[in-house]
Amino acid sequence: MSDETSTAEPAAPAPSPASSTSTLGDTLRTVAMAASVGAAVIHFALAPEHLSERTRDGVFFLVVAWLQLAAAAALYRWRNRPEPWLGAAAVNGVVFLVWLGSRTIDVPATDHASIGFPDGLAAGLEAIVVLAAVVALRPSFASRAVPGINPVAFGVAGLALAGLVSTSVAPGFADDRHGSPGHGEPGHDMASMAPGETHDHGGANAAQVADAERCDLGFNTPAFNDAAVPGMPHAHDDATPVDFTLEEWAEVFVDPDSGPSIEQVLGYLEENPVQRDAILTGSMTHTLDPDPWNALTDQAQCDQLADELLLAKNVAATYPTVADAEAAGYHKVTGYVPGIAAHYINYGLLGDGFDLEHPEMLLYDGTEPGSHVVGLSDYIFQDGETEPAEGYTGDNDHYHRHTGLCMRDGVVVGGSNTTEEQCAELGGEKADGANGWMSHVWVVPGCESAWGVFSGANPSLVVRTGMGQWESGCGTGLTMDDPLAFEEGGNGPQELAAG
Repeated sequence: MSDETSTAEPAAPAPSPASSTSTLGDTLRTVAMAASVGAAVIHFALAPEHLSERTRDGVFFLVVAWLQLAAAAALYRWRNRPEPWLGAAAVNGVVFLVWLGSRTIDVPATDHASIGFPDGLAAGLEAIVVLAAVVALRPSFASRAVPGINPVAFGVAGLALAGLVSTSVAPGFADDRHGSPGHGEPGHDMASMAPGETHDHGGANAAQVADAERCDLGFNTPAFNDAAVPGMPHAHDDATPVDFTLEEWAEVFVDPDSGPSIEQVLGYLEENPVQRDAILTGSMTHTLDPDPWNALTDQAQCDQLADELLLAKNVAATYPTVADAEAAGYHKVTGYVPGIAAHYINYGLLGDGFDLEHPEMLLYDGTEPGSHVVGLSDYIFQDGETEPAEGYTGDNDHYHRHTGLCMRDGVVVGGSNTTEEQCAELGGEKADGANGWMSHVWVVPGCESAWGVFSGANPSLVVRTGMGQWESGCGTGLTMDDPLAFEEGGNGPQELAAG
């Protein structure tokens, strides 16, 4: 080709990326893929925390994450087919609706959970996928030409999305992450107190605060510190039906490695309606979630609570076995019950109010002479509907009641759900118990409660049969000389004992 020809008929320059065009459908596909992947990353990151609290929720998070990744991959692989768009919209739309229901109408089995940054971001990304699909599935819109995405703008947007997703799941982002039970997770009961009911014997923050401002992390396990949210206490009593099924209860309290299988326990409960109904009316536990925890930031309060919990641990060490408790004047009042253990009471201590060094009840992993201590329980008489205000420093230990238990020879043989006729058949009589308030503290190595040091029930205390000798420390073999599995460096009793 000559120079003249070249000058007269110059080749058109290739369009720059900034000036290129594409269809609206292509742009929406890129946005939807990024949003679906971002939501998947959030679910993957929060799945371990939810698995530690309730297997069902953790599995849900993992399944959702993989489906969202699959939806993004399908959009990339099959660009000219509607099916990937329909699948992406279905997956993200269903998850969005589950989240929305958990925050508005108690679906599925929730208590109006609050909205935090991670779950809000994931829900927003899911909504973007659905909206993109609605537009992309309309050919008249999807085929429209639009300016191509500038590589610089695309990179900035991608980095911004990655930053938002990373921030939402970072442990240091405590305010919103810990302030919400999670995306799609059953929430916590923040309104279980009766109207006018108070429980304030030391003061506590009503709102969650950053870990750096807290001095109370050493009073619980790291898993609980990550999962707990502030608020009113759960209703650990038998006044209203529970919000879980027998199957969900069994997933928490049945450990096939140390006892019967889940199927065997469920079969037994179906054949024994008294025990079954005791579970479903809250006699053992009223929730399968960690208890709320109001953060402490006053170092003087934290020091005092650390002293109290260390003293409680030393008190428990004074009565390592049932034989020691009985020698000190304690008598069996319940057999071993999953979640709350076997209770031994000292009637001579009743009526003296809260006395940390002389708890009215001791808790054991069985009823044999060699059964091991697992915790302590205070039992205070007080009339009315307001729980006692006395107790440990702070606002995190709470009392509950069991009214109408079936008693025979001073021992509980039936829960509050037992009718007069059923109780009589068991050879017992119904007890009132309306003025008897009970609290728990779990300060035995190996028996730390994943639901909080003061939780009404402890998931470490699983179903047992035969009641043969069990290793101390809730089957771990740990003794009172071992350290508690509380968070290290958190100003708690563990650090105090080491110092």
